[in-house]
Amino acid sequence: MVQKILVTRHMGAPAHALLDASGFELIVNPADAEPSRAWVLEHVADPDVVAVALCHSQPSDKVDAEFLAAASPGLKVVSTLSVGYDHIDVKAAQAIGIKVGHTPGVLDNAVADITVTLVLMTMRRVGEGIELVKSGGWPQLPWGPFVLCGPSISHPSLTLSFLGFGRIAQQTLYRLLAFTSRSAPPTVLYHSSAARADQAELDAAHSARFGVAVRRVEADELARRADVLVVLCALTESTKGLVDSAFLDMMKPTAVLVNAARGPIVNTDDLARALDEGKLFGAGLDVITNEPHVGPENPLVRHPKCIVIPHMGSADYDTRNAMADLCARNAIAGAKDEALVAEVTL
Repeated sequence: MVQKILVTRHMGAPAHALLDASGFELIVNPADAEPSRAWVLEHVADPDVVAVALCHSQPSDKVDAEFLAAASPGLKVVSTLSVGYDHIDVKAAQAIGIKVGHTPGVLDNAVADITVTLVLMTMRRVGEGIELVKSGGWPQLPWGPFVLCGPSISHPSLTLSFLGFGRIAQQTLYRLLAFTSRSAPPTVLYHSSAARADQAELDAAHSARFGVAVRRVEADELARRADVLVVLCALTESTKGLVDSAFLDMMKPTAVLVNAARGPIVNTDDLARALDEGKLFGAGLDVITNEPHVGPENPLVRHPKCIVIPHMGSADYDTRNAMADLCARNAIAGAKDEALVAEVTL
């Protein structure tokens, strides 16, 4: 029997060089496009397929009850080209002996870069400015001393708030601090799932590391005090819809919100309503509920105070190649009954 690895999307030459040298036969989606769900289910049922390398953003690759029912009993590992694994029923997979690999760590810098980009664009109304020029409206815009002004990232004693404070959030903070006031530095607040027994010591270590006051707070205080709120937590049952009308109603009308985590953490309709009512100054989104099926009719896409980009957080060549490398290594290791380089454990 020749064991096989199913690859639902070509991951680039470096990663495929690893796969080619692995000794396994490869079944690779021949098109540079999302495969059909039927193609995935057909090939995952192949009795010789022991590993699957798949992608987060392809609906065809959802690892759910249908996928697991179709899978060959010999399937050992599902490796996703992503850090997030909300498209995989991890517990159900693990219950039948299938390991789940993902790609943490390698995209921290890239996602931090795009997060800071969205913070600055939102505060300085760059989206509105671009639209004004492209629509031909610039010549008709009467000049005034405060036309197209927005809040400043270097405003004295700013409060930078993070919903989630893992690796990406901390890399984002490093970058944001470079733009903030030196004479009146910001305060940093964050909310995590639960306070730890050693929370005071942990916050003191964060404060020493970043050179500004860093403290964990509850979600209500985070919302009330934020000048910049960055959403970078995992999507779980407890965080789904966490940023809703009640949360947004507590925010300052001068605050901006940026989501670079997962779309469903922020309620789309509630955010659109908050922007309409002036409950916050603006929003920048790398992710949005129902992506990629989001068009110009979406209330956030059409809102002048909201910038929406198509989930570009990890989209630089170095990062995507590093993610593909780790995805391939996880698939190969699982196929060989070896420990994964990065395994999801619940």
